[in-house]
Amino acid sequence: MTSALNRLRTLVPPPSAGGGGPRDWAAAEEVLGRALPQDYKELVEAYGVGGFYDHVELLAPPPTVLDGDVVTRNTSHMWDLKNLWSVHGNRPAELAMDDLLLVVWADTPDSDSLNWLVRPGEPPETWPVVVLHCDLGDCEIYPMTCTEFLAGLFARDFESEILTDHLDEESAPFFPYPLTQPR
Repeated sequence: MTSALNRLRTLVPPPSAGGGGPRDWAAAEEVLGRALPQDYKELVEAYGVGGFYDHVELLAPPPTVLDGDVVTRNTSHMWDLKNLWSVHGNRPAELAMDDLLLVVWADTPDSDSLNWLVRPGEPPETWPVVVLHCDLGDCEIYPMTCTEFLAGLFARDFESEILTDHLDEESAPFFPYPLTQPR
């Protein structure tokens, strides 16, 4: 277990029932066509699918809730983004590379997304986190793992212009979603 996950578990205790059972990581990675970061796998195993502070909704391989499946959400993610950027002409300069690949691992009720910036030839543990605003014209890039990002965000080590104002500290720190897909 990573030190970032230990820190996150201290800040936001995971559900007592754990992450909702084992995940078929090999099947998810096969469909996605790439390995996923180990810290993300540990994060999902600890928490499962659910929402942090009623805002950051963690995606995972099945079993999940409807629309909480990381594989399904990534099926057309890049195609959708590129089409919307071409229509609206608002692609962030930081994401202008031709071979851009964003893999979404969490989202928000406002349609903001938390992604990895997948860089060819680089191991998944080095992919930075990209927070993409729902208007798709603004983004923030954080050179850290997803678990480091969540721990830092919730500890207020930094503020995200996109996410921080929407975190409801009056709500449960983590709320697991009930599973709707069979195991």
